[in-house]
Amino acid sequence: MKSFENMRPNIEYKAILRQREIDGNAFYATYHAQFIETPCPACGSEGIFNFKKYGFAHKICTQCKTLYCSPRPSDALISLYYKSYRAPELWTKLLLTADRQRKIIQYSPRVEKIVEKIQSRRKRKGGVALDIGAGSGAFAICLKNTGYFDDIIALDISESCVTACKDCGLSAKQGTIADIETGSVDFICMNDLIEHVVDPFTLLMDCGRVLKKGGFVSIATPNGEGFDFRILKEQTKNITPPEHINYFNPYSMAFLLERAGFIPVSLETPGILDVEIIQKEKDSGFPLKKKNEYLDYLMEQDATVLNNFQEFIANNRLSSHMLVIAQKNEINT
Repeated sequence: MKSFENMRPNIEYKAILRQREIDGNAFYATYHAQFIETPCPACGSEGIFNFKKYGFAHKICTQCKTLYCSPRPSDALISLYYKSYRAPELWTKLLLTADRQRKIIQYSPRVEKIVEKIQSRRKRKGGVALDIGAGSGAFAICLKNTGYFDDIIALDISESCVTACKDCGLSAKQGTIADIETGSVDFICMNDLIEHVVDPFTLLMDCGRVLKKGGFVSIATPNGEGFDFRILKEQTKNITPPEHINYFNPYSMAFLLERAGFIPVSLETPGILDVEIIQKEKDSGFPLKKKNEYLDYLMEQDATVLNNFQEFIANNRLSSHMLVIAQKNEINT
């Protein structure tokens, strides 16, 4: 089976995408008059209009190239969306019914890489790790399996996710980072979370508050300057307002972290699906040849060429999947 179907079950994923479009359009029609104009969430500069999707205007920052929604819903409206609309419910159901062991196998290389980076700068083992938006607990289990931390806390706003995490033996808590004690954890991880957040800068400042001196944070998020984003633009499946409203890139993510008092330790785009995503869209009718005749030609090459091309994309920070590890700046501790 192809990697895309391994990572995103095809039938369920398509149903969720359809529901996101329905809900996104309905939410915009009902609440757009209450949306708020915002500057770039990474650097605070102004953006210029790029496109609309489900009614939501998306801008590109003139300074750091972050792609973001503006005007955007408030925290209260986002909370209402997650509580009242069907698409988030379907996504949570998929997370909890997917094969957790399969997800653990997928996450394990990433976790090993993160722990290795932390070990290179932190000579002692132990401490507490906090997984924000833990979902089914698969990533937290991978952290636990390394034996590097003394305790793993799985944090999620969903009661069903917290229950699932507890059922698989994790320490779990329902709530947000605002509910975590100051200076109580050594490592925070956020997987596919920061792109959902109305105010990412405040979230990272809260991470700094919660972390002990010299603590670490890891963030996995889409790269808005990545391969399929640049080719597909608003047709990218990852652009799904009001769920996703921020799309950082390696430069803007590093800038945001530094603003919030962190020192980037590692910033990579280790994606493996970029080429396959474009192939699937081409097969589904996306006019790739009209957009880029040479790229259309490249997509017809054999597996060796395409695998080499995918490695090139990942190794040069051009993949649409981004992973950053940063350390709390001790000067600001």
